[in-house]
Amino acid sequence: MKITNVTAIILKLPSISRAADGTQDDLIIKVETDENITGYGEVDTSPYVGKAVVDAYMSHGTCYGLREVVVGNDPFDHEQIWNEMWTKTYYYGRFGPVMHVMSGIDMALWDIMGKAAGKPVHKLLGGSYNNRVRPYASALMPDRPEE
Repeated sequence: MKITNVTAIILKLPSISRAADGTQDDLIIKVETDENITGYGEVDTSPYVGKAVVDAYMSHGTCYGLREVVVGNDPFDHEQIWNEMWTKTYYYGRFGPVMHVMSGIDMALWDIMGKAAGKPVHKLLGGSYNNRVRPYASALMPDRPEE
């Protein structure tokens, strides 16, 4: 199996406020394979910056957009893919949005591996320890007055 494409999909409400609650915009990473298995990951970063990290072309022979790094690889080689992403992004940053997008791609790879194996990802990661989980949700930040 080979990765054929990586797409960064921006989700955004029509109107954005100053609220720092993570519900107004988002970035979805879509990884496609030659076996028609598609994986999805979610990235909580500035969506347009994250998309640029995926879409950028190779520059200076030292910095690459992550699509360019990932396409052509076997998604089951997730450790090697992660190391290659780490190596080929050192020129423009190994923090913030770059790490967020790398994590989104990693999520999508695990999604593909789970689908290909016919198992939930938690089974691939060592199994479950609980059959119930207490739900949690947060808006993170208190309301801020509009300026």
